[in-house]
Amino acid sequence: TIAGLVTEQDLAEGRLYPSLSTIREVSVKLAVTIMEHAYERGTAGLWPEPADKEAFVRSLVYSVDYDEFSVEEYRWPEHAMAFQSCKM
Repeated sequence: TIAGLVTEQDLAEGRLYPSLSTIREVSVKLAVTIMEHAYERGTAGLWPEPADKEAFVRSLVYSVDYDEFSVEEYRWPEHAMAFQSCKM
């Protein structure tokens, strides 16, 4: 349960839930627990059962990290930079 993921530090700081800064880790741990529960009861919808459930869950977690967001530099070809006129 989520209560089991509350640390002593969280409690000392007056939190009843894990810190928001740990939301990804808490989410992974909860998802793994839910998967284990589903496989134990035969209600899982994914077969075969992943050997490493945590690695499986982590492979599905959305990441906002990008190697590069934009192109460092783009040079237009010289012929594209030439002035073109249009007669009307």
